[in-house]
This record gives sequence, C-alpha cells and structure tokens, in this order.
Amino acid sequence: MKERSANEKVGIVIIVIMLSIIVIVLLLYFLGILGKEKPSANIIVDNKIMFKYSKKKWELVEKKDYSKYNWNKMTVYQEGEKLGKMSVYSNDGKWYLFEEKNGGRTPIKVVGDSIYLGGKIDTKFIKFEKEDLNREDIKYTHKVLDYYKIDREEQNNYTYRYKVKYDFDNDGKKEDLFVVSNMFSDKPIENTYSLVFINNDGKTKMLYNKLYKGNMNMGGCYAYLYGIIQVEKSDVPQIVTKCSYYSVTLDNEYGLYQFNRNNYELLLYSKKM
Repeated sequence: MKERSANEKVGIVIIVIMLSIIVIVLLLYFLGILGKEKPSANIIVDNKIMFKYSKKKWELVEKKDYSKYNWNKMTVYQEGEKLGKMSVYSNDGKWYLFEEKNGGRTPIKVVGDSIYLGGKIDTKFIKFEKEDLNREDIKYTHKVLDYYKIDREEQNNYTYRYKVKYDFDNDGKKEDLFVVSNMFSDKPIENTYSLVFINNDGKTKMLYNKLYKGNMNMGGCYAYLYGIIQVEKSDVPQIVTKCSYYSVTLDNEYGLYQFNRNNYELLLYSKKM
C-alpha cells in the first residue's frame, strides 16, 4: 500500500479539524448556546424609548431595532399600578400594546406614566409615593436653590415641589429625593428652573439641574421622577426621570441613574447632552 505523503497527511488533519469545528458550532447552535441573544432586561419607558441591560451594560435601543422585540411579552405598569402581561409591537418607532386571548390580539391603550418590563433578566418595579415638604425640607431646598443663585421670590413661585423617600443607595436608610421647579407657571417669570436632587446623609447629590435665563416657562422642560426599578442581582435600584415639554411637538427626554462610587451616575439619557 502506497504511503501518504507529508502534505497529504497535513491536508487530512486540517480537514478533520475544520469538520470538528463545524460539528461543534452546529451542536452549540442547536443547544441554544449560540445563535440567540444574551439574556437581557428590557425596559420600555412612557411607550417611547427602550433601555436594555445585558452583560452588565446598559444601552439605549435604537428605534430601527424595535421590531426585533415584536410580540415579546412584558409586564405593564400604568401610573404605578400593575396591569398585567401584554405583548409589544413596533413598526414605526413607536410601541403598541396587545392583549392576547383565545388566539386573538386586542390592542390596548395605556394613558399616563407607564413602564413595561420584560426580558430574561428579571426586573422589579418599585412603587413610590409623593410627599409634601415639611418646614425642614423647605429650608433645605432653599439652601440648594440659593446655591444656584435663584431669587427667593422665584423659589416661592414654584409650580412643582415634592419629595420621595426611598433607600436609593442600599445603605439601610431612606434618602429624600426632591423635585422642584417653576416650569409651566401661569405667572410671568424672569428665570425658570427645574431640579431633581437627593439629600444623601446631609449631602446634596444632583441628578438633573436646568436653569433657563429669560422666560422659558413654556419652552423648557420639567424634570421629575418617573419610576424606580431594580434589575436582578443589582445592589442598588435604578432611577428613571422624565423631562416633559409643554409643547407636544418637542420630544420629551428620559434619564436613567444609579448610585455608584458615592454619587448618582447617569447611565443613559435619551437625548445627547
């Protein structure tokens, strides 16, 4: 029997290795290890935008990719109340909700603040309550607004002023998150402001601050706490904010924050800042 040459032996080895690699890849694919998206937490905010958490990273999903999630089931919360699981669909950069029953799909309209939670990484929705400010709170907010050189008369002509108590940094104690603004007033205003900040053990941690020179009462946006969520195995909750414009022709803005390294880090923002 004729002995194979060295080149033939090398060729056979290469072919065997390539065939082995192909078999392994196909096996992994059919086992679901390859060919599928990594587990993620999918969060749709205000029926407008989508945040995604995967491999310990956050990203803002582009509208052109919304259709990848068509007919995914998500848990829907409206004005803090759970509505149940529904299917999402998008073909124009907007999200639509459908309730699936008896093999059919019924469109559902959600009005007001809403958050949809889905994906293989579990995400917890945290309900919160707004509280009026007491005397000490008012003194504290005056001190913060004084720092930004906002006139006391303008401070007192606020349109929004409340707080939310929650343990945002997971230290076992509740912090106060303040929302203060004079946007959308029916009175003449020289300067407008909108601030969201946290009193963390006596230290002010600013999340959002926007000060407008001149009367931007109806032209600027009002920022406020939109929601609190917590993705599975994360040590601290995530804070969702919305900055709302009076005009429906302007796109509202959304932010995602999280306590990190003794501060509240901005993870994502829907508009380039």
